[in-house]
Amino acid sequence: MRNLDQKYYLYAIGLFILASVAGLWSWNTLAELFSLPQAHYRHVLAAFVLLLILRQGLSPGHRTVRRKFGGDHEHPDH
Repeated sequence: MRNLDQKYYLYAIGLFILASVAGLWSWNTLAELFSLPQAHYRHVLAAFVLLLILRQGLSPGHRTVRRKFGGDHEHPDH
């Protein structure tokens, strides 16, 4: 079971690296076309961190979703 968890962590890290390199490549390609400044890898990492912070800050918590859809609590009429 533990090896399976490590496998998912490796997949997540690999996907993050792939997405960040693809993001850097696509930004620099568009920057060349539209005369925008080139980005470095640290800028892409900062953008991903910013997106993560915004997602955590703006999305509702799991408790709100569970309460809205029934969740684990019992209904008063049961």
